[in-house]
Amino acid sequence: MSSEAIRPSTLDGIKRLANSIKVERGIKHIPALEVAAQLAGFQNLKHAQNVLKNGGNRPNARPGHRVYLTVYWRDKESDTRGRETLAIWLGTLWSDLITPAQLDHHRALTHFQPEGPDHLARRDMVQSQAQARRAICAAARTLQFMDTTKLRPSKSHSRAFPAGRSSNAVPGRDHYSIWYDRESKRYLFADEPYEPAVESRAAERAAWSEHHGFDIAKPSWPGMYNPDGGSRLYLIADPTKGVPLAPIVAALDRLPAPIVEATWDGESAPSTPIFFSPGTIARNEAAAKLPATETRKVTRGPRSTVGYVQTFVGPQRRPKGRMPIEVHAQVGKLLKSVLATSYNRKGVYNRVNGIRSELDEWTQREYNHAELPNEQFFELYYHESGSSFARTLSPDERTLHVGSLEQVKQILAQHYPDSPPLRALMKKLDASIGSMQTWSS
Repeated sequence: MSSEAIRPSTLDGIKRLANSIKVERGIKHIPALEVAAQLAGFQNLKHAQNVLKNGGNRPNARPGHRVYLTVYWRDKESDTRGRETLAIWLGTLWSDLITPAQLDHHRALTHFQPEGPDHLARRDMVQSQAQARRAICAAARTLQFMDTTKLRPSKSHSRAFPAGRSSNAVPGRDHYSIWYDRESKRYLFADEPYEPAVESRAAERAAWSEHHGFDIAKPSWPGMYNPDGGSRLYLIADPTKGVPLAPIVAALDRLPAPIVEATWDGESAPSTPIFFSPGTIARNEAAAKLPATETRKVTRGPRSTVGYVQTFVGPQRRPKGRMPIEVHAQVGKLLKSVLATSYNRKGVYNRVNGIRSELDEWTQREYNHAELPNEQFFELYYHESGSSFARTLSPDERTLHVGSLEQVKQILAQHYPDSPPLRALMKKLDASIGSMQTWSS
């Protein structure tokens, strides 16, 4: 029996397992201890020591599914950097609660992306350790809300308003979000204003409720947005066409106190090496054990491309060869300049965002961590500074951004061989250019 089938529940058991792994894999003792701790269900050896020395149980003894949330940070003033990771428990797999594409439908999840079957991480670096923790806590609260209510975030805002019009929305709304029930096909409006602000408009909100016939309920669970800062959750829905509020309130009221920065119990670590969750490690090791015939199915293809496997997507291909890191940085700068001003032009923003995501994937395959340190990698295509939410651009601004996208096309054509993946990327760039040119002023 392979040692990987063993699930130790004590520190001595982890040490014994590490001795076996060291022999089986031919690795040194410390890395073997880290692997053994993760196979036991912990984040790493330090996490195992902290839990088991204090009389805690092995994490996997608990029912449910664990998900790791990771954010990397860099404080430019103090020239310090690091990683924050928090493990939370859900009643179901995170991927059964929300699709990767739907992560963009809620403010707390929009910058996260899948890194493994049990891991979500932000691909941009935030500006401080505190900001990283706040981002993780907000994402954790949102996942807990979804896990408890089984609702999914939605961008169909009009479905939750009286008569489908945003002008009819409840007075004093703030930090709101729209939620959808997949089974009943009904919607719910979650409003999270600060308590003093909503109290000053209580009579106005009550009159609105009576006029439109909408129910308003306030769970004792304070909510997702900023519960330790004074925001409070109100649930609003049409009693006949919307999500029934009573079962949602009852479910939320059974939740423990919200996860907040003040009670942080996650892991704070250096930014390198990059964190891999237990589920990610297990998936990668299973892929490595595939028969040669299965591996060839992934890598077979034209001479101008190379095969790879992308998380939650499957076998993919990229152009063969690699673009210099400094050129990736140049392309990233051009794309980020377009993204910073095109948020309200979705024909540009969504396509360019997809282009940078794909180039980010190619970069990961072209360079290892020794060649491209983690913090440098994050800066290539993400972590743009500031965004403009302009509704229009001047002709000169549009011409400038069209020129940036044309320059990206020229650079990619210069450094990558002609191939289906490159042509697909060029097609997206052409569509982005066309949308930018027709953006009326």
